[in-house]
Amino acid sequence: MGDNWDDSDDEWDVDDDALDAKLGIKKEAPEGNWDEEEDLALKEKAAQDTAQLADLKKKGSALQAKKQADKERQEELEIARKAMELEAEMEAKMSPDERRVLERQRIEEADNAVTEDLFGAVEKMSVGAKTQEAGDKVVMKDMKDHMKHARKVADCLKVSAMLDVIIVWTQS
Repeated sequence: MGDNWDDSDDEWDVDDDALDAKLGIKKEAPEGNWDEEEDLALKEKAAQDTAQLADLKKKGSALQAKKQADKERQEELEIARKAMELEAEMEAKMSPDERRVLERQRIEEADNAVTEDLFGAVEKMSVGAKTQEAGDKVVMKDMKDHMKHARKVADCLKVSAMLDVIIVWTQS
């Protein structure tokens, strides 16, 4: 009776892939195939990395802006200090009459500035900041403006000199 066991003609013992192909069933990738399966932890880690990178860029640009503002404030203080020193030196060399004329002039300028702040500020508002071009007229009203302009010219000359050195170095 044991010999009657023959599994060669069992209908249920069919190749599953061949049967699926005949029926037109597409099988999903097997669970053991890790190459095609998505790893959610890696996706979350990549999303966190991109968010962190964007946050660091924001912090870096904010820090750079803060440093630039601090540098500009320091330059402004230094320019104001030098202008005050030069004006004090000029005043020390003046006669009493020249000092009185200078004092009246300062009072008039302060009054004009206050009046302009009250009534003329609307007229001077501009939509966009205009950059200064070569050949434009530079208006400097006081020593502070002269010091600012001198600093800008010095910075431009430094950059120009560095470019000249680089050009000469690359040509040699």
